[in-house]
Amino acid sequence: MVPAMGPPSASYMERKRAAVGRAKGSTIDDARIAPRGGFDTPDVKIMSRGATPLLPRSTASSADSCCAACPCLFDFASSCWLTGCVLPLCASVCCTCTLACAGPPCSPCTTPECYMSLERMQSAVHNHVALWKLQHQGEPSAGCPCYMCCGCLNGCCGLFWVLMDMWTYIGGGAPITFNSVFGRSAGWTTYTRRQAWFGGTFALSSKLCIADADRVNKQLLDGPMDRDYYLGVHPLRPMSFDTFSDGKKSFPLALPSGACPMNGGAHATFHSSFGRYLWNDKAAERMQASNPVVQRAAAEMKHNFAHAKRAFEAGEDWGGLWFVDLFCTRLVFWGMVGVDMGDDPSSEVYRTAMWAQNNNPATSRHMVVPPGEVIGKVYAAQIEEKVASLRKIFAASPALADYEPLEAIPEDASELRRADYHGHPPRRVSKAEFIDQLVPATIIAGLLGPKTLANALMMSFFGGLNIGPLSTAEERATPQCPPPGFDFPFGDDDKLRLVILESLRLAPAVYETVFLLPEESSVADYAGFGAKRVPPGRPPML
Repeated sequence: MVPAMGPPSASYMERKRAAVGRAKGSTIDDARIAPRGGFDTPDVKIMSRGATPLLPRSTASSADSCCAACPCLFDFASSCWLTGCVLPLCASVCCTCTLACAGPPCSPCTTPECYMSLERMQSAVHNHVALWKLQHQGEPSAGCPCYMCCGCLNGCCGLFWVLMDMWTYIGGGAPITFNSVFGRSAGWTTYTRRQAWFGGTFALSSKLCIADADRVNKQLLDGPMDRDYYLGVHPLRPMSFDTFSDGKKSFPLALPSGACPMNGGAHATFHSSFGRYLWNDKAAERMQASNPVVQRAAAEMKHNFAHAKRAFEAGEDWGGLWFVDLFCTRLVFWGMVGVDMGDDPSSEVYRTAMWAQNNNPATSRHMVVPPGEVIGKVYAAQIEEKVASLRKIFAASPALADYEPLEAIPEDASELRRADYHGHPPRRVSKAEFIDQLVPATIIAGLLGPKTLANALMMSFFGGLNIGPLSTAEERATPQCPPPGFDFPFGDDDKLRLVILESLRLAPAVYETVFLLPEESSVADYAGFGAKRVPPGRPPML
């Protein structure tokens, strides 16, 4: 464990006060001249520069002279910024580069045991780096003494803090990237491994990750959430999303909820409006198996599935699960807004709907930081054209034909929904603003979520989901979808629903949700380091 800074000794304060007075001809209070930095470690015995000298007596006089002559240099040498931030940061870069080269495609002969040990080392170092970033946010109290002599290197907008902010995000999420991009192991293994190594609280991509099921469920169901622009572990670009007419954020996944002081009822208003116009009795009627549009989509799905299944069994290229994506997209557009895509691939509705469901750079990746800034500029024309077309489709849809802003909380609203208004009346959201909310929510959640679940279920007929070569025997034995040859209980809706829910639990579309702490909080044991306090505004990840 990295030692934290304790209170300065009386002799140090006297020497420092004298040095500052001689250098500047003025007095300065104790709070400003105390050593900066250190991990915030409540109820944990810490090392400090107490009355007992840390240097041999023979060198004490030279240290006193150095302190009096150059207090900035003395602060630099005594600050734990070096051991708490700089050294772990350098180690993180080395460990991440080693991990990148440890498995396929660079080292295809790496064993799972060797790779797991390297991933654990990289994750352990990231816990140190992320803890510093969580407890310090670039201000002078972060412990970096550079601000005293060259302020451009530190501070919330300084070069050092910008680079550290980028690295804690990129380096912390590196195992997920390597495992998914290079096919080393399934994405979910990053979470389960860290939970096994470090317990229920650890760091992932610079966020405080809470993996304790009881705490997560309680926070999700009852706790206040000051959400922000995040999609799972990834931060989103606020400029990629529209706002309300008063400039406040409108993206549904970023709106605060529950008993947050900043919750003005917009989150509950969106959910109420969505249920009123898009998830109602008319939508349920459209989704009946007897509906002609649903029957046509099911027949198309059955035909394409049979063709892919024959090719797979013959060892030929079966083309992937594109037919599942098409089926889900048809049903989402038909069931949610009452729009039939039709059978003409050249029609505007068909092309726009298939563009929206495709997880390519121009649809959703331009919203993510990084590299959303570059992607957004490269595909600016295409994004503007397709988003305008999607708005046009929603605006003309039967489901929103009679849209009116909510004037009062719906009488049939549940107790949980009423509490989500947090004492506020429904926000008056125009039809155009509601569509602005609906477009990114449909692209990110409404289309990607259902097809991810459907793909997991369908892979049961195509050999199952690939866990990856650099996974343990226990991970490979954990089914992420119904196993190959599974006998689906078709005809028994109750049993089939259980199969779907279990597949959703094992292979969710998004593993986590992120919010901002509304007030200072603490964790009992952070990655084996003991109790730690986390300031408000930091991002925990459930």
